[in-house]
Amino acid sequence: MARAATIGPAIFEQVNKLVADGKTRTEAFAQIAQERKSRPGTVSANYYRVARQQGQERSRRRSSAPAATRVTRQRVRRRTRTQTSRDGDLRQTANQISQLVQQLVSQVEERDRRIRELVG
Repeated sequence: MARAATIGPAIFEQVNKLVADGKTRTEAFAQIAQERKSRPGTVSANYYRVARQQGQERSRRRSSAPAATRVTRQRVRRRTRTQTSRDGDLRQTANQISQLVQQLVSQVEERDRRIRELVG
């Protein structure tokens, strides 16, 4: 028989109490993780599992901090440049494949032509 879950609901209550006292969820996760000798990710997973069970949605806020925005923009630019270079590499590879296939077709046609000449 499965035992009743107690850790998740306890963490959920602790996080909500700390948030009500003015901490962010992230700060609450870190504090509870330290108290429990756990990881903040484990604490947050327990919190959000209970929140889902209770029908609460996970709020996803975007940081309005300029530094966070700058870092995000840099990552997007880097990703875009990388994607562009990958696309260029992909096009180049596709062109090479196309040229090789055309060469192969030409060679097969030439071979067939020679065989026909020899046979008849």
